[in-house]
Amino acid sequence: MTLNTFPLAGGLIGVERETLRTTADARLASTRHPEILGNVYTHPNITIDYSEALLEFVTDAHPSVQKTYQQLLHLHQYTAQHLQQEQLWSVSMPCRLPENPEHIEIGYFGSSNGGKKSRLYRVGLAYRYGRAMQMIAGVHFNYSPPAALWQALADACGVALSVDWQNERYMGMLRNIQRHGWLICHLFGASSATDISFQPAQNILTRRHDRTLNWQNATSLRMSQLGYQNKVDFHISFNNLKDYVRDLSAAVLTPAPVYEYLGLKDPAGHYRQMNTNILQIENEYYSSARPKQSIKEHEQPAVALNQRGIAYIELRLLDINPYDAAGVSVAQMRFLECFLLWCLLHDAPYFTTADYNEANHNRLRTACCGLSPAFTLFNNKRQITARGWAAEILDQLLPIAENLDKNSGTTAYQQAVQTQIQANRGEILRLPERVQEDLAQQEFIDWALSLQNQHRAILQTPLPEIVAQQLTQQSEQSRQRFLELEAQAAHEMPFEQYLAQYYAALNQLLSA
Repeated sequence: MTLNTFPLAGGLIGVERETLRTTADARLASTRHPEILGNVYTHPNITIDYSEALLEFVTDAHPSVQKTYQQLLHLHQYTAQHLQQEQLWSVSMPCRLPENPEHIEIGYFGSSNGGKKSRLYRVGLAYRYGRAMQMIAGVHFNYSPPAALWQALADACGVALSVDWQNERYMGMLRNIQRHGWLICHLFGASSATDISFQPAQNILTRRHDRTLNWQNATSLRMSQLGYQNKVDFHISFNNLKDYVRDLSAAVLTPAPVYEYLGLKDPAGHYRQMNTNILQIENEYYSSARPKQSIKEHEQPAVALNQRGIAYIELRLLDINPYDAAGVSVAQMRFLECFLLWCLLHDAPYFTTADYNEANHNRLRTACCGLSPAFTLFNNKRQITARGWAAEILDQLLPIAENLDKNSGTTAYQQAVQTQIQANRGEILRLPERVQEDLAQQEFIDWALSLQNQHRAILQTPLPEIVAQQLTQQSEQSRQRFLELEAQAAHEMPFEQYLAQYYAALNQLLSA
């Protein structure tokens, strides 16, 4: 079986998009999450991330890009049409933030132990990284290859299809994302500037215009050292799932002096963080991509992976596309599907420490300097131009795009890849170049507000009646479910015991 005949189409695709609620003058909304949208703790599709004002739209998994995008857009439209005087922010970097970060309201998830844990985790993030950094929004692209492809790959490799073998291939896929993830910042970075109210801890941004802070030649502040980066240095192996789970669990259980200094509780006895270790929970590990498994109630992600293996991959490198009302375009999603399939099918040698460091260097360097003239990276210790390396990868995506197009009878996947080939050649602007060009003549806030205005017509388009009814019913069901959980909360074990049990499960995993 050749690449041309592998059954590549039909993989499951899901998207998570974060966006701030803002006032008409681009200030962070100070209101709680609108009750009409449902409850953030129990709604499967409309929730919040860090703050009450940081919405997160989560699609279901669909076997086509079009269906995923349609649901994502419907979630945006339903929400936009139920906000009072507020709007959805169109870009990754935050709107005008309060002068006092304490006025950024951390999300509330109720009085159940699970709800308390969700809030305390975010309180800990505030102490560890600051509230402003947590207001940077992004897009997560979730993908699992089709079952027919797994069987075809196993047959081609002469092995029996098994969960263990799939885990091996998934980990190889993750290593390739680590190695080549810089390409996503190179093509789709869209967060090179921010409002002056962001006030990063590191004074490395320069003033542009009156109220805009800029990092010259950056593609993505979000993926740079100013964005989602762990402060304590530690190593997670991507060479096999067992080592990944072991290292991740160890990071959650290993003390970190910098966080011990913060203290577990304040003088009044209130928790400041879930623990004083390298990570509070597994989700605090900010990586380019994660292996994922559906989690049962109160289950730890590491335990789920250890027991049931990898179900899908979460790609975390994507900035908000400011030019699309849903934050990511259909063409981008088609490109990402091709890219992730390439990462699965491409050779993926085990990582050495040097490989890991080189991959991180390339990603951070592309984020902060990717628009520099004659920009270079390192490929196996060899210096190479980013455009040259990107051209090699993009050419290898075309056969995958052709295969996917055969299934649909269109050329949409090939067009998505060809557009990025043209952009990489400099024939058209890459997304980070378009953003840079637009920001050259106007303030960051003015630019973002103009984008909101452009998206208004799409977001205010009436939903199909059946979709609106389903979302209204879903919101009501989430409120009812939350009330049930709150009624049960009084009968739960003490919160301290609940936390101890959470970490005991990871300790047990490590000692097994």
